[in-house]
Amino acid sequence: MSIKRMSLRFNLDNEADRKAWEHLKNITDSKNKTVIAAINQFYEPHAEITETIKKTIQECLKNLSMVQTESVQPPETLSEEENLLLDSLDDFLGD
Repeated sequence: MSIKRMSLRFNLDNEADRKAWEHLKNITDSKNKTVIAAINQFYEPHAEITETIKKTIQECLKNLSMVQTESVQPPETLSEEENLLLDSLDDFLGD
C-alpha cells in the first residue's frame, strides 16, 4: 500500500485559515476523508451534480407527451445561436 503524508498549518489570524480550521475541528468522523472529498470536489466540481441534473431532467420528461398542432403562422426561423443552444440541449439530454 502506498501512502503519502501531508501536514497542514492554519494561521488563525487569517480569516480563510481560521474558517477552515473551525470546519475541520467540528468534524466528528474522519477528517482525512473530509479533506480528500473537499479536494476532489474543488477540482471536479460539476461531475456529480451534472449527472444528477441530467437524470432528473430525463426522469421529468420521460412521461411527457406532446401533441403537434397545425400552425396558422409560418414557422419562425431560428438564429444560429438558438440552433446551437438547442443542439447543446440535445447533447445534454442524450437525444
